[in-house]
Amino acid sequence: MIRWMALPVAVGLLAMPTTASAKTIGPEQFGLHVQTLGAGATPSVSVSAVRLWDSGVRWDQIETSKGVYNWAALDRAVSAAERAGADEILYVLGSTPKWAASKFSNVDLYGPGTASLPKKSSYYLKYAKAVAQRYKGRITSYQIWNEANTRSFYNGGKFDGWIKLAALTKDASKAIRKIDKRADIVAASSTVIPTPKFQTESFFFRYLRELKRQKASVDAISVHLYPVNPKQGPDSRVASIAAVRKVMAKVGLKKPLWDTEVNYGDRRNPANQVVPKPKKAATYVSRTYLDSARYGIARTFWYGWDINVLGITMSNPDGSPTRAGQAFLTTREWLTAGSWKGCKDARGVTTCTVGATKIVFAAKSTSLKRPAGVTTVTTLSGASKAADTSIKVGTAPIRLS
Repeated sequence: MIRWMALPVAVGLLAMPTTASAKTIGPEQFGLHVQTLGAGATPSVSVSAVRLWDSGVRWDQIETSKGVYNWAALDRAVSAAERAGADEILYVLGSTPKWAASKFSNVDLYGPGTASLPKKSSYYLKYAKAVAQRYKGRITSYQIWNEANTRSFYNGGKFDGWIKLAALTKDASKAIRKIDKRADIVAASSTVIPTPKFQTESFFFRYLRELKRQKASVDAISVHLYPVNPKQGPDSRVASIAAVRKVMAKVGLKKPLWDTEVNYGDRRNPANQVVPKPKKAATYVSRTYLDSARYGIARTFWYGWDINVLGITMSNPDGSPTRAGQAFLTTREWLTAGSWKGCKDARGVTTCTVGATKIVFAAKSTSLKRPAGVTTVTTLSGASKAADTSIKVGTAPIRLS
């Protein structure tokens, strides 16, 4: 989870990414964080992909002393994810236990030592192999580290932390693949500040450059596309996607891109909360997954279904979907219903085509003439009505079928 940085987004400096070509959007592209999985509880809705983080299953919570493992929470989490229908289970290999830590600081988010690079890489590798052996064929992907560019999550050295992490990535990839050849290896995640320095001086750039130089084998590159300012929405995320693509092209890494954490707003400071209203929250959720399809983000993991520290929450206390949660379910249904044929912008209206249906939204409220063959309009709530000859279109996506 991100720690916000109050910096402006330099959108004007970025080239817009291109529209994705025709393809099928699978349900595994709609990921979630579900905190209660660690307790063995399943959400009230089907889940197609989960990222196991902030659910009581970190390395420091499992191997509390060297060589002694308490697998109970991770056993519960994997089993609960499977019961919920998850075909994609991404596990994050962190944070460092105190016994294995090389540095200790009160800045470390989960306690002194948890952000530290291990004293010996063998400690990390032994744990990674133990996890892969126990959950072979069940955990489908492994992420090397969480938000390695932020000091509260990773303390590997001010001037060479990215070199050490790339080496650890390379070694972990080899170790896991020896046990589970089908598992995907996901690079350590990074937050994104889309300014010119991101292209040449960011941890993300330096880490990717080292992955390339050291010939580390990974199946996906990972970022956390939170907006720089919690008051911003999906448009700022699109700018960050462009900045990330530019770095990947510069380094020469042609890999799938995963957004392993995203949300908007922030509830953590009671005196300065940023909480989008329900309609805007639903719009933001739908736009996020539409943009992921449009700009080729292979996996998107919302933070989270039942984690209520950022601006948008997807579930109510009783487990039922909020308006934003319903928008997630509706958008998942829309995008997986047929072949994805991309989006086009015209006169302030964006039209995305999925099979024989159209998903439309606009920068501001407008109307459009009912397209030929359209009989039904469906909103993010899942409710449908007969299409009028003139159809109102706003910022919230609607489906025309």
